[in-house]
Amino acid sequence: MYLKKRLLSLAYALEASQTYKKVKFNAYEILEDHTSDHKKYFDFFMIFLVFSTILILILEIKNTLPPFVYTYETIAVVIFILEWLGRLWVSSSIHESIISAHEKFELEESESSSWMLLKPALSDKVRFIISPMSIIDLLAILPSYRPLRILRFFLLFRLFKVFRYTQSLNFLLKVFVEKRYEFLTLLMIFTFMVFFASTVIYIFEGNGSNDKINNFFDAIYWAVITITTVGYGDIAPQTLAGRLITTILIVGGIAIISFMTSIITTSMTEKMQEVKEQQVLNAVAKLKSFILICGFGKMGKELARELHRANEAFVIVDKSEDEIALAKKENFLALCADATDIEVLKELKCDTKMRQAVTLTTDDALNLSIIMSLKSLNPDNIIFSRVNNKEAKVKLEMAGAQEGVFPFNSAAKAALAYYEKPIAYTALDNILIEQHNPVIEEIEISRDSKASDQFLNQIGIKGYNLKVLGVVRTIEEDKFYFHPDADMFILIEHDILIVIGDREDTRLFKLSLFKG
Repeated sequence: MYLKKRLLSLAYALEASQTYKKVKFNAYEILEDHTSDHKKYFDFFMIFLVFSTILILILEIKNTLPPFVYTYETIAVVIFILEWLGRLWVSSSIHESIISAHEKFELEESESSSWMLLKPALSDKVRFIISPMSIIDLLAILPSYRPLRILRFFLLFRLFKVFRYTQSLNFLLKVFVEKRYEFLTLLMIFTFMVFFASTVIYIFEGNGSNDKINNFFDAIYWAVITITTVGYGDIAPQTLAGRLITTILIVGGIAIISFMTSIITTSMTEKMQEVKEQQVLNAVAKLKSFILICGFGKMGKELARELHRANEAFVIVDKSEDEIALAKKENFLALCADATDIEVLKELKCDTKMRQAVTLTTDDALNLSIIMSLKSLNPDNIIFSRVNNKEAKVKLEMAGAQEGVFPFNSAAKAALAYYEKPIAYTALDNILIEQHNPVIEEIEISRDSKASDQFLNQIGIKGYNLKVLGVVRTIEEDKFYFHPDADMFILIEHDILIVIGDREDTRLFKLSLFKG
């Protein structure tokens, strides 16, 4: 009972410790988080250690190395051991497992012992220890123990550690794992052909007809080099039956190699798509925030280009491979996936990093599904949606869309505006779209701003050729004052000043408000 209390006390203490969580998170980031720059540098460092220590082990076979080399190897092995212990530590959380098991027994109102609390946590650790990569890590440490020379064989396992530090090699390894049934079938066929051919050649030529085949192993060796089409020429069949079986083996070997090449090529092609998707996810993970564009049709293309010109971070998601290919040609971050899939949205971290989302597909039902998926991750997500018919607008807004845009209605209104006032419309269109590269900027008046508690005509805005469109007063529930009187209106803290003008002039004006 005392041990149980101590375990629970320690578990809850670790759960409450922010320092412990931060240290463990940093360790996980370095060891396991492929999106982290820290891990990239750590991987390069570990690859260097692997190759340098293998070089030491090889050189010392026929050379006497200086003492500092062995000191370096000892330090490297210590780092390997610390790395393995670190991976063991971050592979699972013992204290969380203990707390979870305790709360489960409390809920069921049943008694629990220390072992019952520890068992799930220890099972997770054992599962890590016996995992293939963990075993490789342990075997990679053994060659450093020189008294047992047989352990030098395990230095090869140190080379396998490189798989841990390179994602491309990991993807190659996954190809063999996922296609293990096909490769197993191929291995069985290969084994059968080798055994059959070696038996036949040994029967016909192992009786003295061929002085190169003195035992069954010689026959196996000949069969393997023949079926793999290597054919060193050190063993050649002498009898008619031997030559006939050699011909069959060569043809069979070509078929097996072709089959293997086909499996690997097909698998690698499939995996390359996953590699590209992972690269996009890694790039998104490095963004502090982004705008999500769902659908890369005509509206999606124009929005993406405008955001790109404004240097805004955005991510495009579309199910069409052709549309995503077009997006990637313009060097946009784009993912070929279903935007209604919550798992995809989680991988993009739409619950934490997404500032806004715009759903621009031509299907209102699909837009509705995307909105509901995004809102399920984070109810505070800001979403704008394309609306293709009036009946769907209410549904989209009920689902959580802040605003619905009718693209065809907008085009019709633009045409009407041009018809009624063509000169004014053309001038405004030139200002907003192409000719003068203006921006509409929101400038928040902070406590440190020179504009705080000043009249509009005192903040020097005229000197920067900017026009005030209005002021949003946040303390009055975001009340909007359109084109207020500059001689009468006083700006206060937390006001948002909305101006229009040249991008560079706007930047200089914002800087002037905060200069000492």
